[in-house]
Amino acid sequence: MLTELAHWLDGTVLASAMRETFWVVPMTQTVHILAIAIVFSASVILALSTFGYFGEGWPYARWGKRLKRWTVWGIGVLFLSGILMVTGEPERSLLNLMFQIKMVLLVVALLLFWQLNKRIDALGNGPLLSIPLSTRLLTRLLGLSILTCWIAIISAGRWIAYYIG
Repeated sequence: MLTELAHWLDGTVLASAMRETFWVVPMTQTVHILAIAIVFSASVILALSTFGYFGEGWPYARWGKRLKRWTVWGIGVLFLSGILMVTGEPERSLLNLMFQIKMVLLVVALLLFWQLNKRIDALGNGPLLSIPLSTRLLTRLLGLSILTCWIAIISAGRWIAYYIG
């Protein structure tokens, strides 16, 4: 099924235009990498704040509110630039095991992000020490899990270019 989709995408006008215009693929990759940097940075800040290593004067809810917008916009840009990159080189992407692993990890990261933001919104603006220990531990686990997922996503993304199989 993925092979058929890759062949179909390869024959589209957009794929042809991306291959024929020398600057489109590097520009799209650059935008994609910058969006990854934004989302990863927001994830690092949020994860560190859940451990009290960063912004300890702010409650979780304030960090969540401040970083959610950056993350959502970053993910939107990642989605659009990712579609363009897949369309430009569908067989290199869709049929690559590293790409497939990256996509599964992305779904996991998005689900964890949604869960963490839901939890952070529920915590309110009280001081961190007023939050029950079990809630703080689960919030920290979610933050660490998101961070781990993004590191794995970035690694898998880099390996797409080198994995043949």
